[in-house]
Amino acid sequence: MPVLDEVKDVLAACCASTKVLSKTIFPERFYLPFAKMHDGIFEAIDDDRYQKVVIKAPRGLGKTSLANLAYPAKKILFREKKYIVQISNTSTQAVMQAENLKQELLKNEIIVKLFGSIKSENFSKEQWVTSSGTMVMPRGSGQQVRGLLFGNSRPDLIICDDLEDDEGVESEEQRKKLKQWFFADVLNSISRHRSDWKIVYIGTLLHEDSLLATLMELKDWKKVELSLFDDNYKSNWPDFMTDQAIWDMVEGYREAGELDVLYREYKGEAISKEDAIFRPSYFRYYEESEINPRQLESIVILDPAKTVKIHSAESALICWGIDTVGNKLYVRDLVAKKMHPDELYDELFEMCKRMRASVIGIETTSLHDWIMYPLTNEMLRRGLNFEIVEINAVGKKPERAKWLVPLYRRGLVYHNKRVCGPLEAQMLSFPRNKRWDCIDAAAYIVKMLAEGQRYFLSTLDTKTGDSPVADYVEADIEGEEPLPEDDDLDIAGDMILRTGSWRTV
Repeated sequence: MPVLDEVKDVLAACCASTKVLSKTIFPERFYLPFAKMHDGIFEAIDDDRYQKVVIKAPRGLGKTSLANLAYPAKKILFREKKYIVQISNTSTQAVMQAENLKQELLKNEIIVKLFGSIKSENFSKEQWVTSSGTMVMPRGSGQQVRGLLFGNSRPDLIICDDLEDDEGVESEEQRKKLKQWFFADVLNSISRHRSDWKIVYIGTLLHEDSLLATLMELKDWKKVELSLFDDNYKSNWPDFMTDQAIWDMVEGYREAGELDVLYREYKGEAISKEDAIFRPSYFRYYEESEINPRQLESIVILDPAKTVKIHSAESALICWGIDTVGNKLYVRDLVAKKMHPDELYDELFEMCKRMRASVIGIETTSLHDWIMYPLTNEMLRRGLNFEIVEINAVGKKPERAKWLVPLYRRGLVYHNKRVCGPLEAQMLSFPRNKRWDCIDAAAYIVKMLAEGQRYFLSTLDTKTGDSPVADYVEADIEGEEPLPEDDDLDIAGDMILRTGSWRTV
């Protein structure tokens, strides 16, 4: 009896959770521990309140095994669905996925012991019926699905897995055709007067105008988004890929000039190649060890969350290094996250001290009293003395972001690759951003430079063709006239042409 009770407990747990069933019935397929992010998938597919579910997931996260094996197996073994339609990009792929499911149900030793044989007389590749009476029919995208009947039953579970491919999604005509077929045929193949049907669409984002991208924007779909790594290139599934493995992959895509592909397929960011304003080829990089910070004027720009409850939205801090002699701008440091006021102050002042910045620029529109007095008071309370410059916002965020384009197109901006992930993601997504904190904070460098009257010096002597600062720079490199070590905050000294005060911004 104890053994029987234990079996019943296991079956009850599997019936209640696809996650438990996956580990219990298919341990060889799901051999890695699930990540926390997978819980969103299990909640969406197991909760019958959600009849239309769309899941955006990167390659390699096991979405096909979940969608085409564990999930339909649960529905078949516990007789929860009568008519299952599995749809893939092609009929060949759909048949292969259905056949894999069938073979697991027939040969999996755990299934055979717990449920017995599920084979019936109707067990062809094109469609098959289990001994418990569930029909499984594979279909390719564009094939007939509307009007399908199994006895008197219409499909009550439709699983769409990666309906789009790299080639087809590049054609506007093919994208339109697939959308029309999906909304006209797939969504009308179920019995709308019943409440026991479910449609699950799972895929990898391949285009900003794809069917998947469209479904992710619809209010009546339960949406689940998975990303292989966060904005700072930290792995969301360390058991699958470590932080170092993620970084190595990012570097490979970066060197190939394909960061847009990386963000689209592994982070689910909708990025357009055709009308992209910021392109991966615009991004240049440097290492902090390659520059002399004492030859830069570093400033920190703060774009606080636009809410009194500042911790409920993202704030961004960005440190710019300005080299007017070398005609370069360096994005030296970046922090973007939700922060309580005390955490924001800590991050801000620590960045200023770490980067030896003497000036803080802060966008104050609509939050002047809420931000300026507490910030100034906290700075003085800590015994610090930075010049705080109020920046009045001009135009909307997309308009401000465009201020950066000429600087990037001319190759004047260099990124510290260790910190610029969030900024690059927002730039590559422009103008379809979901978040604007980093790119908006970065854009204010243009206003700071223009109204603070910091100008790039000419690097060419029109008479001799020599650089007017070549001797100075060379002397510093060779150590003949090194800058004083205690030159803390006035770090740009003679190297930067100042014709105005930051306070004029």
